[in-house]
Amino acid sequence: MGKLSRLGNIIFFTGFLLFIFGIVFNETLGTISDGPEIFASFSAPAIIIGAVLILMSNFFIKRKKD
Repeated sequence: MGKLSRLGNIIFFTGFLLFIFGIVFNETLGTISDGPEIFASFSAPAIIIGAVLILMSNFFIKRKKD
């Protein structure tokens, strides 16, 4: 993560946490199947938003100082 700027790191880790949250509470993929229904309904959007944020973080790289 050394190549990303501070904002890029924040976006990456936010996306990573959302992605993991979505995977954990997904009824098909996840490990927690007895959780509240609200978590299961938000798992697919969390996976998608997390993946988009991870991809978006690649646009925030550090610029080389001359």
